[in-house]
Amino acid sequence: MFPFDIQMGSRILRFWKFRQIYHRAAIAFENKIPADGGVLLVSNHGRLDFDMFILIKLIFDSCGRFVRIMADRIWFKLPVFRAIFPLIGAVEGTRSNAVALLRSGQVVLTYPGGVPEIMASRFGREHISWSGRTGFARVAIEAQVPVVPIASIGVNNGFIFLTSGKLLGYLLYRGLFRMGPSYHSYRDPLVIGVLPIPLPFSTAVHFPLPCKVRYVVGDPIRPTVGSERANDDVAVQEFADRIALALQQLVIQYGNPA
Repeated sequence: MFPFDIQMGSRILRFWKFRQIYHRAAIAFENKIPADGGVLLVSNHGRLDFDMFILIKLIFDSCGRFVRIMADRIWFKLPVFRAIFPLIGAVEGTRSNAVALLRSGQVVLTYPGGVPEIMASRFGREHISWSGRTGFARVAIEAQVPVVPIASIGVNNGFIFLTSGKLLGYLLYRGLFRMGPSYHSYRDPLVIGVLPIPLPFSTAVHFPLPCKVRYVVGDPIRPTVGSERANDDVAVQEFADRIALALQQLVIQYGNPA
């Protein structure tokens, strides 16, 4: 399932060494990530572009486990990213893909808040917005794997948002890419990074501010119900709430409450 060359992936990750140094990135309590077996990592999203690659590099360097990324399907519509993302272990973020990887003993990373969480963030403050986002909990119950929350601290300090991005988001997601209704709330604000020039956040050609980034790993949280409850909305919501609360507590303890 999803054949992947770890050596190739690790070579590509070396390109993020500069970003790791630039952001003085560090990870704490990484020993809480199980050494083997399927594991679902969940974290808060932020304004720092592609910081998930910094995170998976830190985990690979410290734990020796290569993290597979659940990526938004929009990346697989873009020719360059469609070619590169699989080389670094990313797969389209569907429930079936996640379950298959977890059942095969992989470490999988997902951001339940998605792009809307990024757009709703505030500069200098961590933000968790998982309302209605329970897919990650459903996947963990179905695959019967632990969920490890990771607080991403400092990831909202990379860019300053100048606009709401509503108009650009409409033109990009509904106009250019013709994405479905689930993308209608996606936005694309004008932002400023190191270069004092307003550019669309989606262009990824600007460079972020030299913000310090820390990743704090929490305790594994295991499903308390069997896989047959994966379609039980009440059980899934309760599990999702437990995980969201654990992540929020990490953010409050080590970063800024949202």
